[in-house]
Amino acid sequence: MKAVLFDLDGTLIDTNDLISDSWRHTVMTHTGRGVTDDEIRRTMGEVLRDSMLWLIPDVDPDEALETYRMYQRGILLDKVKIYDGVEEVLRTLHESGCKNAVVTSRLRTSTGKILAHYGLTDLFDVVLTASDTDTFKPDPEPLFIVLDALDVEPEDAIFVGDTVHDIEAGLAAGVFTVLVDWSRAVPPEERDKAPKPDAVIEKIEDILALRNTLKIEEVE
Repeated sequence: MKAVLFDLDGTLIDTNDLISDSWRHTVMTHTGRGVTDDEIRRTMGEVLRDSMLWLIPDVDPDEALETYRMYQRGILLDKVKIYDGVEEVLRTLHESGCKNAVVTSRLRTSTGKILAHYGLTDLFDVVLTASDTDTFKPDPEPLFIVLDALDVEPEDAIFVGDTVHDIEAGLAAGVFTVLVDWSRAVPPEERDKAPKPDAVIEKIEDILALRNTLKIEEVE
C-alpha cells in the first residue's frame, strides 16, 4: 500500500458540536423549530446543500447555507478538536514515505483553518474539498481525483471514513475501505443495514497495524 486517504469531519477531527450547534441555529432561525439529534446525524457526510433541501425544504437553500456558514465561521475553532493520536499517526505515516490525503465535503477555507490550527497541513500530500470538485461522496470520483494526483492506483490505497457515504465511495473506488468506530455517524446498531467496509477500527493507531498487514510501501 502506498497511500492513505482520510475523511476529515468525524474521522480526524471531532466536529460533532460544531455541526450540531450550526444546524440548531440555522433551523431555529429559519423555521422557529428545533432539530433532533437523529436528524443531525443523518446529515453527516452529506453535501450541505442536499441536507438543507430535505431537512428544511420550505426554506431557500442559499439563505439557509449563508446562515449556517456565517454562524459556523464564528465558532469554528472553538468547537472542533482533534481526536487523540491523530497527529502522531499522520506523522508516522508521512515519515515512513506513505502518501496522506484528505477527501472532505467541507469547504476549502474551513478545512484549511482546521488543518493549520492543529499543525496538520504539511502532513498531507493532497487535500480535496467541496470547493475543488462538483462531484461528492458517495460518488467515487473525488477519490479517483486524489489517487490520480498522488499517482497511486486504487488497489494501493486505503480510505478511512466515518459515514455510509464514505464506505460507499471507498468500495466503489476499489480502495481498501475502513470505517472508524469513534464517530456517531454509523452507530453499531445500524451497521448491519449499511454497506460493509473492509475493516472497522477502534482507534486511529489501528491504521498503523493495517499498514503492516497490507504492506504500505514507500513511494519513490
